[in-house]
Amino acid sequence: MKKCAVYTRVSTTMQAEVEYNSCEAQKDRILSYIKSQEDLEFFKIYSDPGFSGGNLDRPALKELLRDIQEKKIDEVLTYKIDRLTRSSKDFYGLIEHFEKFNVSYVSVTERFDTSSPSGRLLRNIMLTFAQFEREMTGERIKDKLEQRAIKGLYNSGPCPFGYKRVDKKLAIDKPSARRVKELYELFIETGSFSKVMAFAKENSLRNPNNNKLISEHGIYRILRNPVYIGKVHWNGKYFDGVHDPIILKVLFDEAQGLTKERVQKKALHKNYYLSRLIKCQVCGSSMTNTFTNKKKRRYYYYKCIKVVKEGKGACSLKEVNAERLEEFIVENLERISKDRNYIESLAFKMLHMSPGSRGFELPDQYEKTFAEKVIQVLHRFGSDYKKGSTLEKALVIKRTLDKINFSKESMEVIVLLEDRKALELTQELSKRLDQSSRGAREGAVNPDAPACNTQFDKTKYGEPLSPSNCSNLTPNTIGFILPHELLKGTRLRKK
Repeated sequence: MKKCAVYTRVSTTMQAEVEYNSCEAQKDRILSYIKSQEDLEFFKIYSDPGFSGGNLDRPALKELLRDIQEKKIDEVLTYKIDRLTRSSKDFYGLIEHFEKFNVSYVSVTERFDTSSPSGRLLRNIMLTFAQFEREMTGERIKDKLEQRAIKGLYNSGPCPFGYKRVDKKLAIDKPSARRVKELYELFIETGSFSKVMAFAKENSLRNPNNNKLISEHGIYRILRNPVYIGKVHWNGKYFDGVHDPIILKVLFDEAQGLTKERVQKKALHKNYYLSRLIKCQVCGSSMTNTFTNKKKRRYYYYKCIKVVKEGKGACSLKEVNAERLEEFIVENLERISKDRNYIESLAFKMLHMSPGSRGFELPDQYEKTFAEKVIQVLHRFGSDYKKGSTLEKALVIKRTLDKINFSKESMEVIVLLEDRKALELTQELSKRLDQSSRGAREGAVNPDAPACNTQFDKTKYGEPLSPSNCSNLTPNTIGFILPHELLKGTRLRKK
């Protein structure tokens, strides 16, 4: 009588937890087969519920191989050949091991055994199809995950800190989302990864997936994860996600540009959003930040430097209330963004009055593309400013406004049409893409490295049409004249 070992396996944990799962069904079918044979005697059941057939790292299979070495078994039976393995390489290795100890193999439902030439032929054919099926299943899973990413659905494993899963989608978890923004703002204000880590420890920030304190690597991943600006990542590509962002893109970009050796202490004055941007048109001097305290209230101003240095009589402009000026500019740029006719007319004048445009007839579509670019910049400016925190508002203004020429009657606001810092960051990070990708795969924590590859950040508003050098004619800034009476009226308290 041959001592028979029964081996069963099922791939998923879900199937394994069913009361009468396929492992049980496989066992019953094999035991029925053994009873129908006169020369077979049942020895032991080896079962691997919830283990993949793509590798041999299975506890019951390892136990089976040890018992074979100890010559306790004469024959191994499975329900189908793919229950033993789905890899042709692994299968041939197992059969070689069986034959070394004079153990035969039988697939019950496929009616062959390895002791005959026809059985070995059928075995090879069935195994080839089993491996083909596994590879096709893998391809289908990859395609499905890619389609989910294209639709903006998150695929990348555990739920990131700051979010929770609702109906298989990411939803903002307000308490932890607030902490995410605090981590970014602290990193930008201090330029110190160690201070961010200390803040996380002081506030006992925990990983929502295992409730353990967030590690240094976890904080590093938070500071580099584009999921917080509404992006999803799959297979080296970034897509617009359907989930709401926690922080603005300007805040994320600013964090990516910080490295330990390049931190520049450029103060982002939370009380002076327009710091270093305003120039006095009366005397040509810059306007600096100042404030006064009255009745336990502090009022913030932009003051002509010439007045600060030489006295009140040095310039007739003197000072302007900071809050009123900031609100006036934001409100008027938002109003202008909704006036398409005005922007298209201004774009036409700018393109045709450019010194380099002489001798060229610019196509209408090119003018519309430029006007659309201006509208998008202004829309994004207004939207981000409204949604942003104090630090984010300061960054939005720094990235969008180039300078402000201020006089008593009017001011000229120069708007940047390209985020220069983001473009520089894109070029720098693209050079480090391979190195940073390797570091992420190896799980290395490197606070000196840029926090993320932001190659997807570069927005294209449309390719220039003929003539071929039209792109050289496109202005990088656009100016708006805003009449005002900001020097009159009461002083407002800065919030």
